[in-house]
Amino acid sequence: MGIPLMQMARVGAYVLRQRLAGVKRYPLVLMLEPLFRCNLACAGCGKIDYPDKILNQRISVADAIASIKECGAPVVVIAGGEPLLHRELPEIVTQALALGKYVTVCTNALLLEKKLAQYKPHPAFNWSIHLDGDPEMHDRSVCQKGVYDRAVDALKAAKTAGFRVNINCTLFDGADPARVARRSPLRPGRRLQFGARGADARRRLRSLGTL
Repeated sequence: MGIPLMQMARVGAYVLRQRLAGVKRYPLVLMLEPLFRCNLACAGCGKIDYPDKILNQRISVADAIASIKECGAPVVVIAGGEPLLHRELPEIVTQALALGKYVTVCTNALLLEKKLAQYKPHPAFNWSIHLDGDPEMHDRSVCQKGVYDRAVDALKAAKTAGFRVNINCTLFDGADPARVARRSPLRPGRRLQFGARGADARRRLRSLGTL
């Protein structure tokens, strides 16, 4: 999924206004984490180690919207934890869109099919689904079998329902980017953008010109 022309134009206009006003530092993206709780226990994730007192906390709709307004960034990325565990996330998304923001919800997609009807397709809204490699790599990184296939099923359901969807793919040491790209659920001809963790993964991506 490429960035829509209208989004590029509106974010570009925002940047131009800041520069014309002489503002040297300004936010482009607000990373909003309404909770730390997750329904997976991925290897290497430190958030699941927080005490229950922290994991049970949820940001309120009012506080979330106040943060969005205070920041002023044109793009809001909602992550976690797993944001779909937040019961009031649909309202946060709806109000953020009403403020004219571009909203992305990052998710492992395990709850996406169940909760999809709570959201409506919108040109400024998209799902960012985590798929860290091919099925074997992904299920190993999340320490649970079958998660990759469930995420791909949810991705297809979201696309069928008319939502914009992209894939957030992080590769770890030992991963083969070319193999991952060949087995990507994205249709042929679409761009797959990678991130990397570890020197070996970064080296492999550089060899392909993707990092």
